[in-house]
Amino acid sequence: MKRVITANTIKQAAAAGKKQLYAPLKETIITPEARTVASQLGVELLEFSLATPQGKPIDENLVRQVMEQVMKNLPPSKQNYQKIKSVVIEVLTAYLKKNS
Repeated sequence: MKRVITANTIKQAAAAGKKQLYAPLKETIITPEARTVASQLGVELLEFSLATPQGKPIDENLVRQVMEQVMKNLPPSKQNYQKIKSVVIEVLTAYLKKNS
C-alpha cells in the first residue's frame, strides 16, 4: 500500500523541525496541496526511483535507511541529497553485482 503525503503530513514534519521528507516514487503519493505547503514551509520532498544499471530494482527502504543515517551524521552544509543518493546507489549496485 502506498503512503500518502498530505498537507497535514508536511505541516507536522515542519513543526518537528524536518527539512526533508523521503518520498520513493513507487511507494508514495503526494497531494498537490502537500507540494504547495512543502514549498511554503521549506520542506523538500525527496522523490526518487531506484534501479541498478541492469534494470533490477534496489530495495528502496534500504536505500532510504542508509541515506537517512548518512544525512543525519553530516553537517547541513554537506547534505547534498543527489550526491549522497548517487553514492549510496553506486555502492549498493556494486555490492549486489559482486554478491549475485
